[in-house]
Amino acid sequence: MNSLYTVNNRVMGRYFFVIGLMVIMMSCGKDIDQFIPRASQDSGGDISRLISRLQTDIAGDVITTVSCPCSGDKYFKIDKDVVLVVPADFVDLSLYPCTNGHFEIDVTTCDSKGEILISGLPTVSESKLLESRIELNIQIRDGETPVQLAHNKQLRILVNDPDPRERMELFYGADQHWIQADSNPDIWNNVANSEWFLQGSGQETITGFGYECFSDSLDWINVDVFFEVPKEQRTSVCIDLPEEFTNTNTMVFMVFDDYKSILAMRGDSATMEFCEPYGATPIGFRATFVVLSEMGEDDYYFAAKSAVISSGQIESLVPKKTPYEEIKNYLTNL
Repeated sequence: MNSLYTVNNRVMGRYFFVIGLMVIMMSCGKDIDQFIPRASQDSGGDISRLISRLQTDIAGDVITTVSCPCSGDKYFKIDKDVVLVVPADFVDLSLYPCTNGHFEIDVTTCDSKGEILISGLPTVSESKLLESRIELNIQIRDGETPVQLAHNKQLRILVNDPDPRERMELFYGADQHWIQADSNPDIWNNVANSEWFLQGSGQETITGFGYECFSDSLDWINVDVFFEVPKEQRTSVCIDLPEEFTNTNTMVFMVFDDYKSILAMRGDSATMEFCEPYGATPIGFRATFVVLSEMGEDDYYFAAKSAVISSGQIESLVPKKTPYEEIKNYLTNL
């Protein structure tokens, strides 16, 4: 949208990528001992460097910054499918003086499988697999000072979708997990199928159809639906790698071919394997296992293997030395 209040930011990634990296590293290693390779095989690699590089390189494609007047009451087109509607008096000016004459709103939009993978926020809640429509991170700043929404104020979020699904739910990111925004697993009423027509003074007219929801929380927001798969049709899955690939230098993901769903696979020091820890993988689904590894600065290894999920599946992969640009291109086109 060409608006006085809209600025596309191609370089800013400080909020989103620090959070994303912390989430993915902690989720891959939480409560699990590190692999200890033989000394002769300890490469000193650090997978966080590769993830940080990938995150920095895609920041310009996923982060948008909009400048909102102190009084609010504006709407902004974010990315190709998202509209953010900011209510009047959305910030308590007695707490945040709006020193620059406007607030900055930073919005990270992850709406592809590669972006979700790189961001470090797998599509899991309550140990169940989610199918994501979109993941957003919203931050408000008064200069460099983080700002919170005023009491009883909500952001209206509109997501274009020509074929909206039922039973979509709004989730918030918390403690490395997605939790339902209404904390009620039995009710599915906080994401509606809606049509909108926005026409504000001096602003571009915006129309659309898809999902509508309201958030009183900043940080991570997710519009998803649970896969309804009976427990007996779900399984755990493990990946066996050569022993020099450890959870200090390697990350492994399961990417579902037909759905926008990603599972991170944790390193298991007992079996020296990377395993999906929830037993949430639907049997019969098609998936691609993706291995990313850094054995030293600018020394990268990669593997991808497609498979149909079977009960108790263990897949063996041997990552190959791969140029960084090939890895980045694969993920951004995933």
